[in-house]
Parts: sequence; C-alpha cells; structure tokens
Amino acid sequence: MSVSELAVSIGAAKEEILLYEAGTRYPEAPRIKQLAEALGIAPLDLADPGGKDDWTLADLRRLNGYRVRDLSGELGLSPRTYSRLERDGVISQRRFALVPQIADRLGVSVAEVERLIGKAPVVQQRLSSVRPLLHAVFDSYTQAGCLKIPSSDDSNVRAIASLYARPAAILAALLGQETARIRDLLRRRASFAVTADFGATADEQADARKGVEAQTARIQRIISLLPQRLDTFFRCMLPSEHWRALAHLSLVATTVGGPLTPAQLKTPADILASMPPHLITALPDTAQDAREYEISEDGIQHHAAYRSWYDALYPSVRTFVQTRDIRTSGHLRRSELRQRFTAAETVLLSFDGLLCRLFTANLQSVSDDLVQVAQSLQLPLASQTPTDPVGMLRALVRQGTPSKIRRLDRILASYETEAAQRAEPLPGVSQLLRLMSRGDWRMAVVTDHASGAVEAFLTHLAPVIDADRLGVFGRPVDPRMMKPHPHGVALATRALGSDRSRTILLGESVADFLAAQAAGVQFIGVASTPHRLRLLREAGATSTVGSVQGLVSVLAQMQRTAL
Repeated sequence: MSVSELAVSIGAAKEEILLYEAGTRYPEAPRIKQLAEALGIAPLDLADPGGKDDWTLADLRRLNGYRVRDLSGELGLSPRTYSRLERDGVISQRRFALVPQIADRLGVSVAEVERLIGKAPVVQQRLSSVRPLLHAVFDSYTQAGCLKIPSSDDSNVRAIASLYARPAAILAALLGQETARIRDLLRRRASFAVTADFGATADEQADARKGVEAQTARIQRIISLLPQRLDTFFRCMLPSEHWRALAHLSLVATTVGGPLTPAQLKTPADILASMPPHLITALPDTAQDAREYEISEDGIQHHAAYRSWYDALYPSVRTFVQTRDIRTSGHLRRSELRQRFTAAETVLLSFDGLLCRLFTANLQSVSDDLVQVAQSLQLPLASQTPTDPVGMLRALVRQGTPSKIRRLDRILASYETEAAQRAEPLPGVSQLLRLMSRGDWRMAVVTDHASGAVEAFLTHLAPVIDADRLGVFGRPVDPRMMKPHPHGVALATRALGSDRSRTILLGESVADFLAAQAAGVQFIGVASTPHRLRLLREAGATSTVGSVQGLVSVLAQMQRTAL
C-alpha cells in the first residue's frame, strides 16, 4: 500500500501519514483505529512495545483507538464514571464485571488492566493513606488478651471504608478475617519464642528463632499487601448469588469435575450469563437455560484468593458450600468415572431410590397394611423390624412358612405396581437412561421390588428408552435371596452374558453395595445426602458420586468426544 493509498483510505492528507511514519506526529485515538482497520491489524500493533512499562490505563485505551466517550459508550457507562476508574480506580459495586469487560475490549488480560489501574497517582495515594490506618486497627485488635474484632463503629475502619468508597460493615467483616489470621500467626510466634528462650538444646532454640522470624515476616507481608488486595477486591467483588455459583463450580472442579447447568447449580441463567467471563467458561451450542458451565483457571485463582473474605461477607453461602463439600467429599473424579464407563460392558441399576421413589405419599399406610397382614398370618414382628415395606419382607422371610411369605409378597407386589404407575423419574434419570441407551452397554434393572412394578414404571419412559434394551430382574421367588444376597446381580450378569469384571452396578443402598461386592462386580454408589454417603462409607463403599446428574454429565461428555 502506498502512502497515498493509505491516506485516501482513512480520509487523511498524504503529509499526515508521512509525519506518522517519521515519528514526529502521533495520531489521535480515532485515527489509530482507522489506520489499524486500513492495514488489517489490531490497533495495539501500531504501538511501540518498548514503552509498555510506562503506559497508564488511559494510554492503553488511546492506543486501542478509543476516546473516553467511545469506550464508555460501549461499556454502557457515562464518560464521567469511566474517567473515575482511570483516575481513581473506583467503580460501583454493581459493576463488578467492568474490569474484565475493559480487558476484553483493550485486548489484554484482567491482570494487566489491574496493574495499570494500580499505577494511577490517586490509587497510589489511597494505598499510602490506608497503610497507617490498617496498622492502627491491627495494633488495637491483636493486643494480648483482646478478644474483640473490628466493628463498623471503629473510626479507623470507617476511615478505611471511606477511602475505598465501600460500606464500613464490609470493611469490618474483611478486617475481622485478617485479624483472626494475624492472631493465629502471633500465637505461633509466641510458641516459637518460648522454645527459643527455653529449648532443651541449642539446635532446638536456633530452629525456634527461625520460626519467630518466619512468623514475623508473614505478619508483615500480610499487612503490607493488604491495601492492594482490598483495592483489587473491591473492583471485582461478586454479589452473593454469583459467588455461590462460582464456589459451587470450584467445589465440583476439585471433586468429580465437569460442567453444570443453571438447574444443577440452582442458579438463574441470567446470573451465570452476567458472571465475569474470565471466571467461568460456558460450553457452546446449547440454549441459555441448558448451557453448561465450568470454572476457569482465573476463577479457581479468584476462589482461592478470596474465599475467606466471601465466607465472612456471605455466611449463608458458606453454609451452602460446606454442605455441598460434605456431599461431594471423596467422590470419584470425573476422569475416573469416564474410565470406568469406557471399560464397562454392562451397567446394572437398582430401582427404588435411584430411578424413582415408590412410596413417597403413602409409605406409612402401606407399612401399616403389611403389619396387619403379617399379624393376621401370625408372623412375629420384632421391635427392630424395619418400617419400609421391602425391609419388612426381608425381616419376616425367616419367620414364616413359604406359603405365608408368598402371600405377603403378592400383597406387597400389588402395592408396588400401583405406586410405580404413578412414580416419576428422579432428577437426571431420564437423561441418564437416554444417554446410556445410545451407548453399547448391556443394561438391566436389578431390584428387590416386584418385576411388574419396574415394568409399570418403565412404561413412563417409553419415549426415552426402548424397553427391549433394559432387562428387568425383580424380587426373587425366594425372598431370602434378596440383596445383599448376590443372587439378583449374578442372575442378571449370567443372563446378559456379561463379564463380571466389566460390569457396574449403580445403586444407592448398603444392600446394593454388599450384593455387588459378593457378586464380584464393580459398584458405584449414588450418595445424594450426607446421611446416605455416611452409610455407604461405613459399609466400605469407596466409589461414589454425589448425584445422578454427575453421571449424566460424564456420559454426555463421553458422547460429545466420540462425535
């Protein structure tokens, strides 16, 4: 392209282009954008990288071809609000995604935008003003014998809050966390100090003195970095619902792994859509309500850096995450689940509790009716007889004659079939069966409930799965061979021609686990509550998942990969 051609393409004089090329004149922001478009490059490619260390955020904006009014308009801000960010590094709490949005438009990382904001003179002055106030707070609340924590009434806390343009209650909560952290380090330092003075050997005393120095250095580092940490945090602090979703995604990433939908996160889709895009990754090609999300590397770092602060600000979210942590603790990771299903030839499923819940509305009445039948048959009911219908049959099977047990069995089967006709699949079950039916696995239901009940339930799922693909092995003729006896599992594997070492039983009860163990097949327990997880762990089951949805996510990814 000649100088004249370039000049014509951007509506400039040839002399103007020559001055730009000679380095004696620098283009204004709109002209930078025109030049970049004409040359087919990014505006930032026209900048001199040698001066990068001296840039400010305003420089970066101009070098990207933006005036204040241009960039603020794209961001939906007033020019005054945007200029305040460049000058003061302060944004509104509700614009927590602003820095990532700026980074995206300016073609740099979020960390780079934060670095440039930190160079602004007003920001540097704010950090200098905050430091002595923080020292005063910690000097006051870490005195020996002090049990109080910083409050929003403290004058130093209010002064710090004013400098950051945030409510004093927020500062008090965060400083309370840091005070507790410093107190813990001071306790450690005091312990080292005692050993340094009175240790039994010279080496022990020398090691203790190093410990004192190390704890002192950590305390000083915490306090020295805190002004900048607070400054950065207040530009990216997530609202409660956004933090809840991020914390949940982080928990999943460190346990079973894999993406989650808004429904699985129990988070509105619009909340996830408004999340800073560098914190989570949305998987493509799905509708917004069904879109799956994963935490990003930046999201993991954000979670690790600020979790204790969010815990202080949002105690209800902390409780939610702790509950989820208990539910997912020790579950199989996503990669291991994928390996197991890839190697498996046969998948067996339990029924009540995994695919549906039979007696949700009338459990007590069914149990009462069976008790009356048992009494009429003169079957002894011990004080420890289970109250669930199948458990009752299991407990009574050794107490009566075969004819009496068969009668009780038939009555229970009629109740089970009637209930199965109304039972709905539990969350994720339809998707699970649909995905499994697309695979090459041999499949069957193995249960202690009547076969007729299972078949009645499966009629609901006719559009989801071909009944011919799913065998049914219900309660054995001799109820003494119900789980935890391996009879049902062994019968299913034999009928399907399965290799037991390549067979998985998906179940949710201890009886399922014991039957799988006795039959020599793999067991994966679905422990959707802490109580269920505890029971399985106490029985010896180590391979568990937190929900059917976790299995669905793995199978869906396997099929996407196969395509």
